[in-house]
Amino acid sequence: SSGINAEYGGAHVCGDALDMDPMYYHVLTGSWRRDNALQVWDFDSGRLIKNVPLQSQTSTDKAVCHLYCAKWAGSEFIACGGSDSNTMRLIEKSSLQTVGMLDGLNRGCYTVDYTESAGPTPQIVCASGPNVFFMNLTN
Repeated sequence: SSGINAEYGGAHVCGDALDMDPMYYHVLTGSWRRDNALQVWDFDSGRLIKNVPLQSQTSTDKAVCHLYCAKWAGSEFIACGGSDSNTMRLIEKSSLQTVGMLDGLNRGCYTVDYTESAGPTPQIVCASGPNVFFMNLTN
């Protein structure tokens, strides 16, 4: 097709799990799969930059989360959510550590969004089944 500059394979995106960082031209993908579900790609080369772990390095949490949504949440965070473990996570970009989590949802987390308009910490909203959850990240 005209207008397509390149095509890259690797992610298995099944929802609102594709976002682009306007500052660094990094692409965030959330995949509906067991391993390496959250990944960061270089837009220009299409190369995988890193796999983002879905649990902290010190956690014993091994729950699988097939991702339906992933979004850059401002300049410091990544928000993502999915099914199986039915969680929404907020991950710090610099450390790749989970710094916030909404778990125990009755259904998967199917979409997530954020705003920084109220200050430097994001306000997060996510949807799970018929419910919409509103959260503020606090220190």
